[in-house]
Amino acid sequence: MFIIGCTLGVISGYMGKWVDVVLMRLTDTQLSIPVIILAITILSVSRPTPFSVIAVLILAAWPVYARVVRSVALAEREREYVRGAKILGASDLRIMLLMVSPNILPPMAFVAVLDVARMMIFEALFGFLGIGIQPPVPTFGNIIADGYKYLVNSWGIPTLPGFFLIITLISINLMGASLERARNKLFKGIV
Repeated sequence: MFIIGCTLGVISGYMGKWVDVVLMRLTDTQLSIPVIILAITILSVSRPTPFSVIAVLILAAWPVYARVVRSVALAEREREYVRGAKILGASDLRIMLLMVSPNILPPMAFVAVLDVARMMIFEALFGFLGIGIQPPVPTFGNIIADGYKYLVNSWGIPTLPGFFLIITLISINLMGASLERARNKLFKGIV
């Protein structure tokens, strides 16, 4: 998802014109499909294996990366060093790979950390609905779904996995926020 989204975002933002329009309409189309509908469609037809669940999550996540990278690439293509490289005869591919791509990494690191939490929520939802990775592989969603029938007599069985999922998601979000603060502190004053 990271590679697909970043590649399409850099190409779209750097090339502009009709390439940007086509790639962003493709991204908009993918964004318009709700993740749960996509998951039900794909995972109901195929056997829900770890590979198929990962494929659904990749299909759901790459547009976010493409949008963020496109915005960075749009800003970078107007910089003086890109114009200078064009004047010196550097190809578009070389400029995208060696000059624009390294500048997308800081914002993408923050998005990637937050996306891990989002993917965990979707995977737990798939497991709870029974279309995710099947038992005996333990996932948060499977454990919560299995304990749901004991909710009246033993509320801790489905509640504790949900609590640990929340703690995990909060930890991931705090890690992402710390990463962003460290990046801002590192680049403070650099324009």
